[in-house]
Amino acid sequence: MNANQEEDKQLARMLKQGAHDPGENEWFTRRVLNKLPEKQPRGSWATTVIYAVALVVCIVCWLALWRGQDPGVITVRDVLYHVMIGIVTLTVLWQTVVSVLHNADV
Repeated sequence: MNANQEEDKQLARMLKQGAHDPGENEWFTRRVLNKLPEKQPRGSWATTVIYAVALVVCIVCWLALWRGQDPGVITVRDVLYHVMIGIVTLTVLWQTVVSVLHNADV
């Protein structure tokens, strides 16, 4: 492991010695920055709509699960379905909120 570190240091020294100085140009950064496009928000309205539709699907799944459940009887399958749909719903809800906040540029 120590040999690798020494090789890395030696390679870094060789690259530093062989590198040439690009020189100073005070207008370079300003010119480059002026040509860059404006910063766009990371999210889009389509992403928000997709997450909102997924949230509606999760709600429909919850309603179907509760409607199809036999009253008074709880099985392991019911518990697993509730946990699974709960995790998916919370994830979709979180992603919807994050997407809305990114679109609002907060």
